[in-house]
Amino acid sequence: MILKKVGVVLFLVLFIFPIYKIFAQDTNAGFISGNIWYSKDPFEEGDKIKIYTFIFNPDMRELSGTVIFFDKTVLLGKKNFVIPPKKASDIYIDWIVTAGDHTIFGKIENAKFLISKGEYEEVYLIENETEKSLRTISKKIVLEPVDKNVGSTYVQDIKKIIEEEIPDFITKPIVSTTDKLEEFRENINITSENKKEEIKNEIEVLNSKKSISSLETKTNPFLKPFKYVELFFLSIFSFIFNNKILFYGLIVIIIFFIFRFIWKKLF
Repeated sequence: MILKKVGVVLFLVLFIFPIYKIFAQDTNAGFISGNIWYSKDPFEEGDKIKIYTFIFNPDMRELSGTVIFFDKTVLLGKKNFVIPPKKASDIYIDWIVTAGDHTIFGKIENAKFLISKGEYEEVYLIENETEKSLRTISKKIVLEPVDKNVGSTYVQDIKKIIEEEIPDFITKPIVSTTDKLEEFRENINITSENKKEEIKNEIEVLNSKKSISSLETKTNPFLKPFKYVELFFLSIFSFIFNNKILFYGLIVIIIFFIFRFIWKKLF
């Protein structure tokens, strides 16, 4: 009697719920294990990258759903997908990297198979979550660009202080000297830059085997090394005259040592 009842129950279950619906609750479709990668790796704070994962559908029916990407408990983004039978596809979202510790993974939600046109069946995916990708991103150090006008502003401020706080019979010679010194600095800087370009051109000519004869090489064996040394010192010279703070700072130091030398001689 009991066996008959069990048989009737099983018959009703199979009649009401077709076999394909029972097996649809458990399928190997979903993520491939350990499946997270990036469009750029390694990456750093501020980079705009893509986070990828990969879904495989071994079933004979179309699989659809939504992949949700997380960083620990923070939602990074979501992407809907539709994968035909016996196919696979990569899924990605865009991400701007932030500093700190990250635990990134993907999870499939609302997975379902297409049973017939417009009719879907929800399915439980065994591989419905990727492995977690652990990353630690350091804080990016941003160097502030040097404002080339800082030196000019600094000089103008000094001139303004001198003109406001010191009597005219003293300020006029100082301001005049400062203007001439600034004009001298700019002229020397332009001249040194032009000279640098000339030497660079000469070095290019010397490096060209077609434009230099073996006789010249034997006659002037130190010509090329000398040009490189000349270019090196000109570069330093040009750098000093191009940087107003450095230029006037060196002048102040030189004046200080001159006065100290005179002071020691007199006293």
